[in-house]
Amino acid sequence: MDAKKERYRRVRGAVLKLLAYEHPRPVDSKVIRLLLDDLKYSITEEECQSHICYLSGKGLVHRELRRCRGIRLEMVTISPMGLDVLDGFTKDVGVDTRL
Repeated sequence: MDAKKERYRRVRGAVLKLLAYEHPRPVDSKVIRLLLDDLKYSITEEECQSHICYLSGKGLVHRELRRCRGIRLEMVTISPMGLDVLDGFTKDVGVDTRL
């Protein structure tokens, strides 16, 4: 597997782990990006959105858009299926949960 694809898998696994830590509370997508940066997974906002969309499409996370006084927030919560992937009960080839 090439390095770029492996990095994508690890970033997605890191996102799930961050969300699991806060479960059942949602996390702002901008906070997810900052936390990934702290883990040395520096990515652009567009890349972060791409990973969140991927995880959402697989049913591993839930997204909720909120607006308050002109401020747009995207809140993300890990789903039961996402927890199952982290716990090793199910597999997803696009996610590496080993950190």
